[in-house]
Amino acid sequence: MPRFIAVHTLPLNEEDWNEMSKEYAEAFSKLPPGVSYNITYCGFADSKFFCDWEAPDKEIIEQIFKEIGLPFDAIYPVKLFNVARMSFED
Repeated sequence: MPRFIAVHTLPLNEEDWNEMSKEYAEAFSKLPPGVSYNITYCGFADSKFFCDWEAPDKEIIEQIFKEIGLPFDAIYPVKLFNVARMSFED
């Protein structure tokens, strides 16, 4: 499944992030088939958030964000390089 990193700029601290996550939990539990939200790296000092998604294409992720009103800067297609195996994962 193709993998994507969604970049968000949001003026949040850890408490705000936890509250926002609770607000979006229901929407993320009802993702379309073939779409998964995996993990987020939070850069609170710079208000940057990097979210790892798997989906057939980035347009599906864009549509999800628009439907739930979650602003985003960009969505990038990426490949995961597994350092332990010294290879890219499919």
